[in-house]
Amino acid sequence: MLSRKHLYAVLATADSLLAATGRDRARRLTKPLLMPTLMVDKPRPTQRALAFGGMGDVALLGEGSGAFTAGLGAFLAGHMAWLMALRPEASGGLRRRPWLGASYVAAWAGLNAFLWPRTGKDRLPVLVYSSALLATALAAADTNESDVTAGGALFLVSDALLALEKFGDVHLPAHEGIVMATYTSGQALLARV
Repeated sequence: MLSRKHLYAVLATADSLLAATGRDRARRLTKPLLMPTLMVDKPRPTQRALAFGGMGDVALLGEGSGAFTAGLGAFLAGHMAWLMALRPEASGGLRRRPWLGASYVAAWAGLNAFLWPRTGKDRLPVLVYSSALLATALAAADTNESDVTAGGALFLVSDALLALEKFGDVHLPAHEGIVMATYTSGQALLARV
């Protein structure tokens, strides 16, 4: 029998491979199970953050601007929940490594400068969302826990890749698979708080 941790790894791998090969229909079986599997036995603040991630995952299985807006809203709420879950774990990691926080802020500023002329009516929602994403990555780094810090960084990379594809017309081979691999890894590492 698979442990919850191994089941999540199997689901995350399967969903990333399905995403990489464009098998969106099959992902309706894997993607909705990711966050509920990860939520088991986690503290309530972590469960709340993962629940919003799960709602965003399901919303983004849809198509069109309504699905995008619903997903963005759920993930924004998830970042607010991550901030609440990570705040009690703060231990001065950013004071010890100010270069890390500065590099995150520089990456955020560069990405937003690139996306600003390309996001049109979504300009302000993208800016608000990316700010919340940055705050989560900074809060994860401030825990001074290497796995949680890596989780925040991977979430930042995942969503940056997603934004570059959606708004910047930047496409990598197996793009959606890379997005899902970094996202599912990021959530799993953040969930160690």
